[in-house]
Amino acid sequence: MSDIARHLDQLVDGSAAILAEAVERFNPTHIVSMVSGGKDSAASDQVARELGANINFVMHGNTRCGIPETSAFVRETYGQLGDYVEADAGTAYEDYVLRKGFFGKGIGAHGFAYRVLKATPFRKATSKHIRQGKKGVRVLLLNGARKDESENRQKHLQTFRQDPASPGNIWVNLIHHWSQEDRDSYLRSRGTPINPVARELCRSGECMCGTMQTAQERGEAAAIFPKWGAWLSDLEAEARRKHGFGWGEPFPKPRDTRQDDLFQPMCKDCVRRAA
Repeated sequence: MSDIARHLDQLVDGSAAILAEAVERFNPTHIVSMVSGGKDSAASDQVARELGANINFVMHGNTRCGIPETSAFVRETYGQLGDYVEADAGTAYEDYVLRKGFFGKGIGAHGFAYRVLKATPFRKATSKHIRQGKKGVRVLLLNGARKDESENRQKHLQTFRQDPASPGNIWVNLIHHWSQEDRDSYLRSRGTPINPVARELCRSGECMCGTMQTAQERGEAAAIFPKWGAWLSDLEAEARRKHGFGWGEPFPKPRDTRQDDLFQPMCKDCVRRAA
């Protein structure tokens, strides 16, 4: 066995220990694999299946402001692996932008975007498809958060965390201790399908709300996915006409610091940028 293979086996063993502890500690009624379309969640889902986790649902958050090809890839790839649930924001992004303007820029603005585009659709999806009005439902949400993504995460990221707003939702970071190099080596060794958007942009692209992304990131995405770029430009033109400011620009009101500490596990890449 090569050193690389031995190292990967050790990583998988570490993930097995995390999963076993989570199951023993929280005694879940359901296990959900959270798949964004990025490489971290691809690794988390892959290792969960390799470990024989009893995955009841695959869930994907579709903000409807990101690259549509990402959600299409997730549906095609993971929708065949069991019960698939899409936390779909529908027209929430366009409705908000046309009513009030874009969310603004920075962590405070991101908190509002998170509530509208992810937290609310996620709560509705789990209620409809998993909880179904029953009490005592405990859901393990397997995801790909890694502590080495930022200095802040190294200090504060927890392997398990219960959602303060819904303690029955327990977020489990299956690849908590893995490095980016570990992740990529593992994905290559298993031949895991990778979202073409993630290959092109080095991120899932499932949310491009404008609160954390740069103009350069938008330009790169629009160049590769021009249909999405044209949609955003049209929406921005209408928003500017109505409200006077565009995508990725500060909201013309003081930042609401109440959003700074919001639990935002489905936006780990954006929170990492802020940190």
